[in-house]
Amino acid sequence: MNLHPAVRLALPTILFVILVAAPGTRQAGVEGGPAPLLAASEEPPANVPLQELYHELAAPGDAGGPKVTVVEFSDFGCPYCGAFERETFPVLRREYVETGRVRWRFVPFVLGMFPNGEEAMRAATCVAEQGDEAFWKMHDVLFEKQDVWKASRDPDQMFRSYAVVSGADGDAFSACFDDARSADRVTAANALAHEGGVRSTPTFFVGRQMIQGALPVEEFRKVLDAATR
Repeated sequence: MNLHPAVRLALPTILFVILVAAPGTRQAGVEGGPAPLLAASEEPPANVPLQELYHELAAPGDAGGPKVTVVEFSDFGCPYCGAFERETFPVLRREYVETGRVRWRFVPFVLGMFPNGEEAMRAATCVAEQGDEAFWKMHDVLFEKQDVWKASRDPDQMFRSYAVVSGADGDAFSACFDDARSADRVTAANALAHEGGVRSTPTFFVGRQMIQGALPVEEFRKVLDAATR
């Protein structure tokens, strides 16, 4: 099968470690399946627990577990990431995640190129403290309103309002957002991306295969179909 030129094997020098998800990070009903490809070292940097750096989607009720884990590195401020999340990911989620073929792990980090990108990541990870459902709603809002918050000179209250709309408690969100732990997660995620050889967004790992850039849905289907046979 001919693959898109952006699809390649991870470089041999990238020594990814296959890690089993920490207790409590899987959704109910998902057991077994392949151990996920996630990090270049067993100890995450900045003393941040590994499970705080990714956000998982997997279909409940599949006793065999998903056949493959996809790890996505993305920047909330990246326009290509925004287009992927709004247009392509909903299709892949419906066809591969919700059907139990794929476990998807989303790792937000900050390239440092986009206005208010660090604040957006901190906001999303603070919402994640209040549950997976709230995080994924916040994820959708941030990408839907990407152009709005990127243009703001004072986005903090905007992010708080997005958090509340996503189902998070506003006061708890603000306490987290103002705390150093939200900045620590940015540092840790950026280090994880760097160690993994991630240099652009979005970047995906499908098993040990690296995909750089937002492939069209037809090309991504080819990759996932091959990985889940």
